[in-house]
Amino acid sequence: MDSFDLKIRYPHHINLKDVEQLEALNTIGVLTHFDKMGWKKQLSRWLQLNGANPTFTITDENKERTIEIVLNPYGSAQELKFIVKTNIPVVIAKKQIFGLITRQAKEKIHFDQLSLVQVKAYLTAFLKQDTDALTRYYQESKYMV
Repeated sequence: MDSFDLKIRYPHHINLKDVEQLEALNTIGVLTHFDKMGWKKQLSRWLQLNGANPTFTITDENKERTIEIVLNPYGSAQELKFIVKTNIPVVIAKKQIFGLITRQAKEKIHFDQLSLVQVKAYLTAFLKQDTDALTRYYQESKYMV
């Protein structure tokens, strides 16, 4: 059974080391905590306190993989936006020299401006250790730009 460590940083956590830590959670435990976050409430707290960005970080110690979900405080309360960062490497094709040459580049999976539904899907893929799905989502996002 998979075991994950979770660190949650709320807007009232001013110091970088000031986080709520939970260890040895299973997939359901992580998803339950994610659903309990109350992201709209966290956004309003952030706006009131002008504190830390609400952050939800999950680490899989066995695979040495991490996913960090950060609420983008500059989005609107009606349409929450998130930034997702991982340490999962992916190889993508990059065009250089006016698009004439294509080279393979290694990047880490990173998403900007995701909706809550997208974030939950990506988090679920991470928890299921479905790096192929995360890689596919990332490559699709690169080609859409």
